This record gives sequence, C-alpha cells and structure tokens, in this order.
Amino acid sequence: MIHLVTLNPALDLSLRLAEPQKGKIGEVLEAQIEAGGKALNVARFLKKWGIRPVTWLGTGGEKDSTHVLYRALLKEEGLSANYLGGTAPVRFNVIVQNKSRSSKYNHPGFELDLTSFPKLYKAVKKGDLLVMTGRLPVGMNPGLYGAWIKAFGRKGAGTVIDTSGKALTEALQAKPWFFKVNLFEFSEASRQKIANLKSFTKRLPGLLKSGLLHGAVTNGAEGAVLWNGNQACWVRSSQKVKSPLVVGAGDAFLAGYLKGLQSRKSFEECARLACAAGTVVAMTGIRGFKPQMATALLRKMRINKI
Repeated sequence: MIHLVTLNPALDLSLRLAEPQKGKIGEVLEAQIEAGGKALNVARFLKKWGIRPVTWLGTGGEKDSTHVLYRALLKEEGLSANYLGGTAPVRFNVIVQNKSRSSKYNHPGFELDLTSFPKLYKAVKKGDLLVMTGRLPVGMNPGLYGAWIKAFGRKGAGTVIDTSGKALTEALQAKPWFFKVNLFEFSEASRQKIANLKSFTKRLPGLLKSGLLHGAVTNGAEGAVLWNGNQACWVRSSQKVKSPLVVGAGDAFLAGYLKGLQSRKSFEECARLACAAGTVVAMTGIRGFKPQMATALLRKMRINKI
C-alpha cells in the first residue's frame, strides 16, 4: 500500500487577469479554485494509472469553512482523504497569469495539532510506502519528517521524502529509503551551491557513503539524476516544453517513479517513466495528464548510465 502525506494542503486560486488600462480597474478574465497539495497531485496521477493510494492531509476534516470547501472539491473529483489535524484552516495559494508572465504565491500555512497521528501510525504496515510531501506548515518542528522516517522505518515501511528547507536537511539526516527533490532544494538543504546536474553527479559517491542509497534530483529541462545503490543514471526528455510556469511536474515525476516501483519495473524503466510523466504535466498541466501520453513519450526519454 502507498500512503501519501501532505501536512500543508491548500486551496489553489488561479486568476487570469487583464491589466488596468489608462487608470481603469483591471479585469479578472478567468478564476478557478482547486484542492491542492503535493500528496493530492500524486494521488491524481496514480488514480489515472489505476492505483488507489491512501491520502493523509494535515487539516481539512472539521467544520471550518475552508475545510467544507476543500472536501467539496475533493468529492467533485472522486477523491478522498484522511485528516491528521483538527481546526487549523486550509491555506490559500494564488496563481496569477497575465499576458506577459505567470506567478505563484504560497501561504506558509498554520500550525497543526496532529491529533490523529496514531491512526496513520497504525495504518502503515511493514512493506508499505510512506510518502511525505510538501513543506511543513509554519511553526511546526522541522525535525518532524526526520522523526517519522525513523519511526516508520523501524516498522519496516519504506519512507519517501519530497520536501524542502530545514525539514529536508533533517529528513536526509534520518536516511529515508528514497527521496526526490529538485536541484535548488538539494543545494539549499546541503548548504552547497550546485550549478547543474553534471556538478551534482560528482557528489553521488559521497551521498552513497553517507547512507543516502536511493534518490532522484531533478532540474527542469536538464532532466534528472537517479540512483539506487550502485545503479545510477541521468535521464532527460527530448520533448520541447514551452510552458512559462510548470506546476505539478515534480509531483508527476514522483508518481511515475512510484508507478514503476508498484509495477516491479527495472530501475531504468522507473527512471524513464518518472521523466515521461513529469514531461507530460509540463506540456499539459496537472488536469491534462494522461498515462497513455507518458507511455508514448517513453521513446523520447534519453538515458545515460553514470
């Protein structure tokens, strides 16, 4: 079983704007609101592959107006979730698009009480995957994910981490079974300025020696470097992508890798599928993702052993 956790879910408000002209008020051309969160994105992609993970969110299960709206949006999609926290509101994020550019603004979130954590701990069994994704809400202990990696690892679960900042630094010190981050997030967590994936490959021996035996680091059009023990590769797509703001491509990459693992594919096949899935979302957006498109793009994934 795959358990997907995001402690900081969000209501994502997307606005397409026409700028004010000659002192007049600007116009909202299009507005859309969606239930957001990295675990939810991964669940969306896996659902289209026929895989039903269990999703756990930090808040959203009570009577707060943001909770009610969030659950209603999930119901429209045929998705469900378990909630670990109590009364903290669901945060709002805003994506603004106009003629010249796109920008995203994220709220830091609200501190959680995690009163239902025992339910998660009991639900995760030996051999399951526990996938911890997204930033921790403001005020939360940055060592939380690291503590969970150790606790669930002792139960025999495979721990997967996709976060950033100090929470990532602490999580990597706890030695997760697998981690997926982008190059900027890894540079920030390791306090090392790494210019590109070629420079990153030089650090692989040190990572293996430190006990980080299984991971992936992505860097946009450069592709991704993945490794599992003594197997390592650099995979990239030859498909051109012109999107000005790619939201969810990293989540699709992670979902593709999980799908490969679930299907017992080889390491290199998992890497190809992960990169293909991320490329599809970069081309179409989260809602436009189709597994058939990822399959069709596999032949455009260039892979080099390291």
